[in-house]
Amino acid sequence: MAPGQPDLFLGTRRLSLNIACPWPTSMVLRFDGPAAGPQAFRFDRQGRFTVGLSNARLDGKPVTLASARRPAEASASHLMAPGQSLVVLARDLPAKGRFFSAQVKIDTHLPVSATRVRDETSVEGRGRFELLPGE
Repeated sequence: MAPGQPDLFLGTRRLSLNIACPWPTSMVLRFDGPAAGPQAFRFDRQGRFTVGLSNARLDGKPVTLASARRPAEASASHLMAPGQSLVVLARDLPAKGRFFSAQVKIDTHLPVSATRVRDETSVEGRGRFELLPGE
């Protein structure tokens, strides 16, 4: 979105992310999608959406999340950023496990100018979660 352009908040969508591995695996996650700046992903041609994770659990136990670039800054919830990955930590150390779950929160914004259309118009954003090979 262009700087200074008013935007319209389209709402929040919540869903669950569940990962099941056949053996204990280092959990390093990434959300892969077209970037719309350093903290958001592209929604249609002009909008953006953010992806946040919270309430993360590994094998049923609470864990924290940290950027792979800044593992010392762990927290219970974390925004996914384009091109960056999140490490799952237990007691401030990278954790291995078989079952990971988290709540996903997606907030979507569109410029007000993009809402002025002549006919019914579909808008969409795309992306996917990836489990990256751990170290």
